Amino acid sequence: MNQTKLLFILVLIFSPILQADELKSPSEYLGYELGDKFTFHHDAVDYFEHVSRVSNHVELIEYGETYEGRPLIVSIIKHPNNTESIEEIRKNHLITSGLIDGEAPEKAKSIVWLSYSVHGNESSSMEAALKTLYTFSDTSNVEQMKWLEKVILIIDPCINPDGRDRYVNFFRMKGNVIPDVDAKTREHRESWHSFLLGNRDI
Repeated sequence: MNQTKLLFILVLIFSPILQADELKSPSEYLGYELGDKFTFHHDAVDYFEHVSRVSNHVELIEYGETYEGRPLIVSIIKHPNNTESIEEIRKNHLITSGLIDGEAPEKAKSIVWLSYSVHGNESSSMEAALKTLYTFSDTSNVEQMKWLEKVILIIDPCINPDGRDRYVNFFRMKGNVIPDVDAKTREHRESWHSFLLGNRDI
């Protein structure tokens, strides 16, 4: 086997591994332009896992599970030069909040917590979470890196995964090929199991 063939085979073998180490945008990872269609929860979780694997300043934590068995997750984003552990950050926050005794650093960073998709049919919120995660994970974004010098960012992409996937399934089944903004069309008329909206009509 000559060297050219050997090199070609090695490139074929190792190129997927090398590509896996690169941060991809949501559109690159999911295979469609973000916003062209609604993203299922498991696909969003896969993307959050991808970012935590390839980025040295993003940590993924699973904090629970829904009634239907979907994972509840948050990503914690720090500045790449921030060497504090998550436990140190948590403890310093409790000290500066006056909840426990101790001495926190003079310039303890603020914590910004962003939660998305509390209502399943708030349709664009999880896509916004994916975009926000990518923006703050990409170290070439100089402006966002400046923000991370002052804050710790926590992103919960979907508080209500069960409701979110119910809505995504509904919309993919009932939506028109060409989206229709008319509120009377089928894609905008969800069925309510009790014919009322429980958190407003009772």
